[in-house]
Amino acid sequence: MLNDAERYIPSEEQYLEAFQSIYERLTPGHQAILNKLYQHCYFMIDNRRLRTWELSQAAGYDGDSSGQIGILGIKFCNFFGLEYDEYRPPALAIISWFKDEINGYWYIELIPEAARAFKRFRLETI
Repeated sequence: MLNDAERYIPSEEQYLEAFQSIYERLTPGHQAILNKLYQHCYFMIDNRRLRTWELSQAAGYDGDSSGQIGILGIKFCNFFGLEYDEYRPPALAIISWFKDEINGYWYIELIPEAARAFKRFRLETI
């Protein structure tokens, strides 16, 4: 997996353009995943990170939502013209993930630039 020094992260303005272009064409489930990630960024100050099953639950999917996050990531990669492969998963276009050292679970959260842009997008359009 790439570390942040090797990873291209678009600006807040670029993410805002992406949300303006992509959001309305997303499935309701994908919109729900973005909304859940956003809620945790801004309303769960001490618990910004989510497990993938929490996103699945919010979107009404059975099981793990990691594949759905990958599909979302592909949409953002395509918008930004980013390449992706097994070493650069498309989900990294919008999220970061972390392994909890205590319980061993993987958690995800929106990239800060994407979170700020999504907040602006929601204020302007939703």
